[in-house]
Amino acid sequence: MKRMRLRHVCVPFVAFIFLTTAFLVPVLGAEREDVIMATGWAAFNCKGGDPATQTGAPPYANRTVFESLPHVTLNRVIVPNIAKEFKVAPGWKWVDFYLRTDIKFQNGEPVTIEDVKYSLDTYMRKDLKYVFGSMWRRTLKKIEIVSPTHLRVHFATADWGFVGRLWWGGGIMPKAYREKVGDDGFADKPIGAGPFKWVDYKQDQWMKFEAVENHYRKTPTFKTLKIVFVPEHSTRLAMLKTGEADIAPLFSAHVAEVNANPDLRVHWLKETSGANIYFADLVDPKAPSPFHDIRVRKAVSLAIDRKTICKRILFGAAEPWGDVLPSITLGFDKSLKPPAYDPEQAKRLLAEAGYPNGFSTKIHVQTTSTTAEAISASLADVGINAKVEKYEPGAFYGNFFRRKFRGLIPYVGWYDPELQACSELMDFYMKGMPHAYYTTDELDQMMKTAMFAETDEDLAKWGRKISKYLRDSHITTFLWASHSAYGLSSRIKNWEPTIGGIPGIEFETITLNR
Repeated sequence: MKRMRLRHVCVPFVAFIFLTTAFLVPVLGAEREDVIMATGWAAFNCKGGDPATQTGAPPYANRTVFESLPHVTLNRVIVPNIAKEFKVAPGWKWVDFYLRTDIKFQNGEPVTIEDVKYSLDTYMRKDLKYVFGSMWRRTLKKIEIVSPTHLRVHFATADWGFVGRLWWGGGIMPKAYREKVGDDGFADKPIGAGPFKWVDYKQDQWMKFEAVENHYRKTPTFKTLKIVFVPEHSTRLAMLKTGEADIAPLFSAHVAEVNANPDLRVHWLKETSGANIYFADLVDPKAPSPFHDIRVRKAVSLAIDRKTICKRILFGAAEPWGDVLPSITLGFDKSLKPPAYDPEQAKRLLAEAGYPNGFSTKIHVQTTSTTAEAISASLADVGINAKVEKYEPGAFYGNFFRRKFRGLIPYVGWYDPELQACSELMDFYMKGMPHAYYTTDELDQMMKTAMFAETDEDLAKWGRKISKYLRDSHITTFLWASHSAYGLSSRIKNWEPTIGGIPGIEFETITLNR
């Protein structure tokens, strides 16, 4: 069985959508047996607990209530789970899954091959708008039950990320139960085979789960889990301090304060995403723009003081990065140094390109951006007057997906590290992908060819080729690798979310100090 890594849905580092839903969390004593996570993510982008309505990340319900055909280890290796074995046919003609027969749903019914096929078919229903639905309708040819324990998924085209996506958000649902209660009934009271069962929820405010006893894979060591949506950074920090929350993602400026508190500690997930800048003008080669000249694009890179921004604006929650790939991706070159900061050379390149006095442009970001002004200031030092334009999430994505922006767009460069470079970068550079603002025919073809790579050697070769092309062409400017900080209360003894995972989930790994 080939070594595989997972593929996730894209959530840009400037695009974490923080809603303003109000909620009330009671102060709870230390004797409580539950774990509370205050999340700043727009976590509830599904209807109730229905995984087939998941429109984005993070998949909290999908990865707690449900189990998938594969599982992913702490070190991000895909291993068997509900499927005791899976095999990829040469050329990605199909993937065979062989099921275990001893796994049961939380209602006591066994997980069958019919449940697996039904779940995949449900994810591909157009009306449910599942995040991978349109992709799977395009890449999958047929789902075939070969025997009561053998499922074959036929492919219309290679899809290296398919198996990993099943783990990320392809939980298996009980066919008979969902058909009995309907879509709305299932969203309200979902049943899966995961280590937590669904208890209750308030849409867009909180979800509550209860541990499953004697779970076949991992039995939680605490009774209940509650995830509450807390968009304000300072409120999450206050909840950690008062004991109202046990886990909370931290605003980078709060890391030092948490480190200084003897009752709290910081847990880091490294390389959870990469950040870059899109040159939006490249989508229209006929329209005059300074950015059509590679010297100007190089000048933008040279003008940005990455080290200072990472240290003073992001408070160490990011670091300048040499390669465009994360370190676990095959083909990553650790010898590459971060792009240089050389404003004088940037000025010389601008003059050579015909812009000795610089020019004006815009930087388009969401209202949550914390680095746009610093990037603008760096560019101003070399004569590029980059006005920052901020948008609410709906307006930002409306313009982004319709390719209406011109100028510069700070955006995600990769997300949730993977083994295969094509799976890592396809969301941003393959034609037809919604987040691929601009790509080239050559890069698109490289991506499509790389999808058929089957050995580690071939994967590394294509990783190096794709990385070199991006670095040489400067069709984007890579900025830095981002890290995610979580504040943990003294109640949390241990927590092992998947390395690089964004956000950290794997709540069944939590142990408490008692």
